[in-house]
Amino acid sequence: MTLSNEENTVGDFACQTIDPNNPTGPKIDVIFPGDYTLCLYKYARVRYENLRAAKYVLEHTERIFYGVQDSDQGGWCYVGRPAEWYAAEGVIAPFPDKRIFAVYVNPNMRVYLCRDEYVDERDARCPENWMIRYRGILWKSTSWRT
Repeated sequence: MTLSNEENTVGDFACQTIDPNNPTGPKIDVIFPGDYTLCLYKYARVRYENLRAAKYVLEHTERIFYGVQDSDQGGWCYVGRPAEWYAAEGVIAPFPDKRIFAVYVNPNMRVYLCRDEYVDERDARCPENWMIRYRGILWKSTSWRT
């Protein structure tokens, strides 16, 4: 990711991850759009720094959900647990046990939201109320990372 002060723009950044349309096939690029990262850089520095956590989740996915209810376009939610995150400006801390990090991707494979969420009490690898918020689980990791 490169920031150009002259043009005040950021290039797109690609990250390899599981293809939700072919989970057992080759990995594909998911794009962090430059305008999204620039907006976070300017106005939400902690969320910008947590793009590292988002990249980790895409590379070490625990679950992929489909049919994101808050998006009229569909898309997917990738979740996982990074070892650490930016808890506040200038504060790097271990990722909390009762949280999961979610990365929302639209049908064009572009990230539009990254955030921490509470875990579901029935499955600590799923976001709270996942059965209401998504149409279902598309893919599950077979290993548990601590």
